[in-house]
Amino acid sequence: MLTRKRHLTTAVAFLLATLAPLALLADEKPASKTAVDTAAQEAAAKEATAKEAAAKEAAAQEAAAKEAAAKEAAAKEAAAQEAAAKEAAAKEAAAREAAARVAAAKEAAAKEAAAREAAAKEAAAKEAAAKEAAAKEAAAREAAARVAAAKEAAAKEAAAREAAAKEAAAREAARAAAAKQAEIERDRSATAVALNYCRASFHRIRKHPTKDVMVQEQEQILNNLNLSGVADREVIQLYTAVLDEIHLVQVAEKERALFEARHRREFHQRLFANALLFGSEVATAQFVGAVRTGANSWWDYRATEAKKENDTLKVEKVRLKTVVSKSSTFLDTLWQMARKKQIPDEWLIRGTDLDRLEAAMRLPKPRQRLRVLKRMERFMTHFPPYWYYVARTQQQIGQLFAALQTYDRMNEIAVGHFRKDELLAAGLANQAMIQAHLGQPTAPLTARKALDASLGCWEANLICARVLADSGQPDRAEDAILANLDTNLERHRSLVHLLSLYYRRGDLQKIAARLEDPAVCQDLPVSVLLRCASRLDPADVPDTVNRQLVRSLQVMPSRVFGADDIVVTATDGWQLAEARLVLSLDGKTSNVRPTLAKQNGRLVATFARVAEFGNPLVAANKPPVAALTLEYADTPRVRLVLGNDQAQVNNVQNSQQRGLRITSVKFDSLHLSLVADTGR
Repeated sequence: MLTRKRHLTTAVAFLLATLAPLALLADEKPASKTAVDTAAQEAAAKEATAKEAAAKEAAAQEAAAKEAAAKEAAAKEAAAQEAAAKEAAAKEAAAREAAARVAAAKEAAAKEAAAREAAAKEAAAKEAAAKEAAAKEAAAREAAARVAAAKEAAAKEAAAREAAAKEAAAREAARAAAAKQAEIERDRSATAVALNYCRASFHRIRKHPTKDVMVQEQEQILNNLNLSGVADREVIQLYTAVLDEIHLVQVAEKERALFEARHRREFHQRLFANALLFGSEVATAQFVGAVRTGANSWWDYRATEAKKENDTLKVEKVRLKTVVSKSSTFLDTLWQMARKKQIPDEWLIRGTDLDRLEAAMRLPKPRQRLRVLKRMERFMTHFPPYWYYVARTQQQIGQLFAALQTYDRMNEIAVGHFRKDELLAAGLANQAMIQAHLGQPTAPLTARKALDASLGCWEANLICARVLADSGQPDRAEDAILANLDTNLERHRSLVHLLSLYYRRGDLQKIAARLEDPAVCQDLPVSVLLRCASRLDPADVPDTVNRQLVRSLQVMPSRVFGADDIVVTATDGWQLAEARLVLSLDGKTSNVRPTLAKQNGRLVATFARVAEFGNPLVAANKPPVAALTLEYADTPRVRLVLGNDQAQVNNVQNSQQRGLRITSVKFDSLHLSLVADTGR
């Protein structure tokens, strides 16, 4: 059918293409229009016929196609039915076959299940038997393992115990070896320090054989040895040699003095006899005898001088021989001890090292001194005074932490050599003071160690007292100060520190008890005396304070024609040289500054031409009222009101020298009236 449509379409197209030129020709030749119309009609008829034929043919073709399609559909339907029947038969057969297969499968499955069940039962039985056997075997193995583990644990424990015992023994042996080595090192160090102390003492006696030096070396070192700290007899022999040297020097000095006295006595006797003989011979005109006797000169007494020099030389020879012998013995003992103790040569000092150390300590600039001291460290490591000097220099220039470390190093080698070690006490006291300044809690402990080292160093005692007082241990501080006062060490400074301690503690009873002693009032500076008295009630201030104030200061107008001088005479307790003195007359302050001079053990301050007190003949009827103000650093002003001879304190006799005396004292909150009888 499609083919027919295509042919029809082609024919129509061809017809239209044929007729188009004819239409154009008709337009060009109107004369032949009829012929053309006829042809057109004919063509249209043909076209209609062709169209009809084509339509018929298309209808026939369409009918044929429909018929063919129907047949084809029927065939297909029959085929489908046949296929469906076949398929149904096949399905039925397949179903039957499947049913058979399912039945067979079920049967096989049942058989297989039965077999599996039987096999499972058999396997379960076997497994149970195997498990039981395995359990028995495991139990046996476990028991065996336990036994083996117990044996192994016992073996390990035994091995561990043995190893621990060996390790403990090794540690103990190592500890014993370390302790022994440390003991050896301490012994070597202590021996080196002892030898160095002995060398220093011997060297100082040789260099400065004065009585003071020998007494110092004998008392501070030789007679102060801690004998339990010296383990070698040779060291004691060295110290004994130094003592012998001291005694020999003293004996030599005594012998020399005896020879000098004997020579002087013989010389004067001979000179007097010769002079007497010569004089008598001349007086009696026995010129021959006088000529024989002659006038003696030095040359005549030369033999006596020679005898004296020979006697002295004998003493010097004996001493020089002894010195050489002692030096040889000293050097030999040093060598033996160094070999015996295996002491390095750098640990032992020489005389030249001591001379260099002495020269370094004389350097005025501390930083230069420290540099020089540091260069000497190699040969000074076991000489405690060296570390003390280094620490003191570091402390002086403000290297406080370095000074603490240096003091520690000094303490390590200095402990145990002397019964009373003032060097160690001073070093520990300085260390405690630095620790207190830096706020370190070990300062009180260090201060107590310093006091245990020695109580003979008064400065160390006062420093430790201040550290202990500031750390809340006032009783220990008081005992440290009393250690000075009980042995009369620096009484004045120690009294000041003791009263300052009572002042800070507010212990008014002890302040009053101390001020009742006239000797205490006399030894205290007036500023300290007044400061302590200011803590007391004016009625409780002892009379000794008032008496001391009146007796210790006098004001004397020097009456001349014209303006007079005022002369203030005071004891050292007033410390006029450290105060600013201001004189007031009738309430007006004088601008005159005093001149100071020392006279008869007292300090004299003179205010030149400041007032009119009369003349050498007659005193003024109404002299000016004088007041003297003393201004000390860090202390309240002291204002003294002065009066004439009528002012006096109980039991104080009037001075034979007329002048002004203190009538009242004003100091901070203290106001003392010293006039007349106070009834106390």
